[in-house]
Amino acid sequence: MVDIIYEPWKTIVIHEIVQYDLQMLIHLHSLGVQPGQLGRPINWANGVAFVQRSMPPTDEVVKEQINGKIHWSSLAFAFMPDHKQVVEIPDGKIRIPILNLSDNEIFRDMAEWIKKHYKST
Repeated sequence: MVDIIYEPWKTIVIHEIVQYDLQMLIHLHSLGVQPGQLGRPINWANGVAFVQRSMPPTDEVVKEQINGKIHWSSLAFAFMPDHKQVVEIPDGKIRIPILNLSDNEIFRDMAEWIKKHYKST
């Protein structure tokens, strides 16, 4: 039988953080989407809506990942106290899915870190 080992990330390094108003974050995810269509999803965990971008998998980045350190090139977020499965932009009738990732320990920890270091606008 194969051994299976679970090793969660030890460190997340975020290289750029941008805080948006929730409506702006939603609007950004509707750009280029045709009316009546579904926009790109936004993640949500414990009161924080967010989109993270990973670094390209260069040899150096992969080496860091093997050692438990992940690098996000950017994190865009907005405070969103209550989760909704979908938000709709009325003018374009565009729907944006909101994925609830609160069951993921890493995203819960990230949301708590955001709430501790940033203020709701």
